[in-house]
Amino acid sequence: MASTLELDGLNELRAALIEERQIIVASVRKLRETRRQRGTFVMGDGSEAGPRLVAVQQQIAVVESIIATLMASEAHDV
Repeated sequence: MASTLELDGLNELRAALIEERQIIVASVRKLRETRRQRGTFVMGDGSEAGPRLVAVQQQIAVVESIIATLMASEAHDV
């Protein structure tokens, strides 16, 4: 049976990763808007954040998968 502490920790990790994803998106949005205002915007501004965004999304998927597995295991143990 998965401990509540373990599930709580995984849920906190998931929340932190989602927050990181939101920060990345907000940073790119701010960069692009600032460059538009200055007239220095070029297509692809902020694209260097793409690999980081993909990595964070993959981490979220892994954590969600672990949570689902633990929850399913816990349901079967009942």
